[in-house]
Amino acid sequence: MVMVYEHMEALVRRALSLWVSFFQNSLTRDMEFKANFLGGLFVDLVYYSVYFFLFNVIYSYVDTLGVFSRQDIMIFLVVCYLADTCDMFFFSGNIFSLNQLMVKGELDFFLLKPVDSQFITSLRKVRAYALANFIILLALLIRQIYYYPNNIALINISLFILSFIMGILLWYSIDFIIASTCFWFKNFSVSGWLSHEILKFSSRPDSIYTGFMRKILFSLMPMTLIASVPTRFLLYGPDWDLFLWQLFITIIFLFSSRVVWHRGLLRYESASS
Repeated sequence: MVMVYEHMEALVRRALSLWVSFFQNSLTRDMEFKANFLGGLFVDLVYYSVYFFLFNVIYSYVDTLGVFSRQDIMIFLVVCYLADTCDMFFFSGNIFSLNQLMVKGELDFFLLKPVDSQFITSLRKVRAYALANFIILLALLIRQIYYYPNNIALINISLFILSFIMGILLWYSIDFIIASTCFWFKNFSVSGWLSHEILKFSSRPDSIYTGFMRKILFSLMPMTLIASVPTRFLLYGPDWDLFLWQLFITIIFLFSSRVVWHRGLLRYESASS
């Protein structure tokens, strides 16, 4: 048991050390192209502003969307943006280029590295500018919580953090599974577009979905578990059944991403073949 713990600890330390190296290299590269760095910040600002404007228009006609009031929605949007920023920071720059790496045979270079292939293909590039977005959005979320009319307990915040992390892992898993289908289609360049369109469901509050669609978005295509559920825990308190369900779905999708990736590698025709 002690040996297993020590082995796991060594793996975690090595993974963290590798990721720090990835981050340092990415930051150095981004600083060489400052206009691109600032451009990324500007594009995100426009994207966020559009959604704020959209929901302001909606709330000029209605008072609530299900259980979400206007102030609730503002917090929900910040949570959505934080999730999007975390995905950009860690994963999206890597997953989006997976199809290109496979088509050009450049994936070989990563498969030959003495490190888990899914780890390096998912995390080798870091979008450093997203860190500035994260700090701004986190400050905005703290401000929104501070001025929220109802008391938000510590248990709410604790569950929110855990649920938010699971939401990010779910986002990654779904995105990665879609991108990995390129092993079967040989050249599936529209996977990024497909993933983007599916993930749009996560940027709407779950209360607007009903019936069969709601069941789908809580299970087979669990977009509501990315931002809506963490927001519910933050604003309305614990729902242990929902929390355990989110944990179960997250584990299933993470495991599925591993299975799809390794099955795909068996079909991969490397540049040397």
